[in-house]
Amino acid sequence: MPLFEDYHRTVVGFHGTQINKALSVVSGFEELEASHNPHDWLGHGIYFWEHGPKQAWQWAKQRYPGKKVAVVAAMIRLGNCLDLLDPDNANMLCRWYDEMLLAMKRSGETIPRNVRGKKYLDCWAMEYAYRQLQKAGEYVDSARAVYVPGEGKRLWPSSWMSHDTHIQLCVRNTANIIGCWLANPAKGME
Repeated sequence: MPLFEDYHRTVVGFHGTQINKALSVVSGFEELEASHNPHDWLGHGIYFWEHGPKQAWQWAKQRYPGKKVAVVAAMIRLGNCLDLLDPDNANMLCRWYDEMLLAMKRSGETIPRNVRGKKYLDCWAMEYAYRQLQKAGEYVDSARAVYVPGEGKRLWPSSWMSHDTHIQLCVRNTANIIGCWLANPAKGME
């Protein structure tokens, strides 16, 4: 029985980028490019905010200061999704993390660390999980997780609610991006 059999659902994701890139993507002249940074917290792939056009817009404005930016909306079929909102998947990731750490310690490898906004250890653990799943015959099309900022972003002291909380998608299989269009920025996003 496939590990991810009930994850075949479709969501709308939003990706912030420069206007020229966005227009080229929605016109079909080029595709969005996967990120391969060693600090991508969900591993390598194309990142989207699930149902979060304002977050995509704000990120693009910060990433490309002084440039014209846009938001690409995409219909995404999650396919075989490593959904970390599912406790079984989170537990599986924890087991592989422990396995990975033990193997690295035995071999004398340097264990990556998360440093401020750079999630080197998270990326390493996710990429390890993807390799383990692939060895078992399970290819991961996407990953999905909740991003919760640190203490300085709480709505009030000791609250579990935070500013900038969102669901992040990492699409690893571009065939699962069904279609793209230019999102119409809401008033106040300009």
